[in-house]
Amino acid sequence: MFTQRGPAMVVRLYEKPGCGLCAETYRGLTRIRMDMPLQIERVDIERDPALLDRYVIRIPVLRVAERELEAAGLDDAAIRRWLVEV
Repeated sequence: MFTQRGPAMVVRLYEKPGCGLCAETYRGLTRIRMDMPLQIERVDIERDPALLDRYVIRIPVLRVAERELEAAGLDDAAIRRWLVEV
């Protein structure tokens, strides 16, 4: 089990209401947060037309700084590996 010390990593989750894959990704992040400090920012893409255009067919998308990950269908282990790499 990986444990990161220090300040929480800010992870932005681009999602929309009613998206099952988005909900599962959020649940995965909350499980991962038990082992590594994460600050999860949930962004509803339907509130911003530019975000909706950019992400509508890609969600859920995780963003840390300038790096993005299309997280649809990824398990906790794959998301955790990506977070450790960024």
